[in-house]
Amino acid sequence: MFFYRIGNLVVRSPLSIRRSKRGEDCLVLKTSRSFPPAHPSTKAALTVLQRLEVNAEAQILDIGCGCGILGLAAALRSGTNALGCDISPASVRASMQNAAFNRMEDRLHLFRGSADAVKGKFQLILANLPAGIHTEMFDHYRRLTIPNESLLVVSGFSDVMEAGIKKELVNKGFMVLERVIVHAWAAATTPEYSYSWIGLGLKRIEK
Repeated sequence: MFFYRIGNLVVRSPLSIRRSKRGEDCLVLKTSRSFPPAHPSTKAALTVLQRLEVNAEAQILDIGCGCGILGLAAALRSGTNALGCDISPASVRASMQNAAFNRMEDRLHLFRGSADAVKGKFQLILANLPAGIHTEMFDHYRRLTIPNESLLVVSGFSDVMEAGIKKELVNKGFMVLERVIVHAWAAATTPEYSYSWIGLGLKRIEK
């Protein structure tokens, strides 16, 4: 059971007795087996998303959508639709179920696969992924974004991995606009054993 508030967004489980206030956006995550919706990296990404100025009617892509939380939150904030993808069938099913539970099944379009199957350009890309997967996505982030227009939200990695990821993104033509750090209660079960998760908000620039 979970309940938390980030900016104007409330995220809760159906079992939580706490409710959103009038005027707040609310997501109720019924299915979360694919990825914990209250994970520190998810909170970092949502915080970055709340801080960025996302254009209305922006084209949105959620890479590695997990339980669908980032795509749904972005669609709520921008008032438009989002496209989500994940290589895990369980994640795609979870995202579909959560979209339906929030009556947003017509606003989150999903498919099983990765960024290499996506064509076109997006004003906002969301990617809450492990550091090693981000390294495989750098070229796709550049390919799918528009210079001087598109925004990129990345999370899913610790502070130990931040410098390397930031360096590669800058080399690919991105500029850091926002940085968020969320501390966990326990160290991540990764070789670096860090308690701190990072979220970055970047803008694609000419380069």
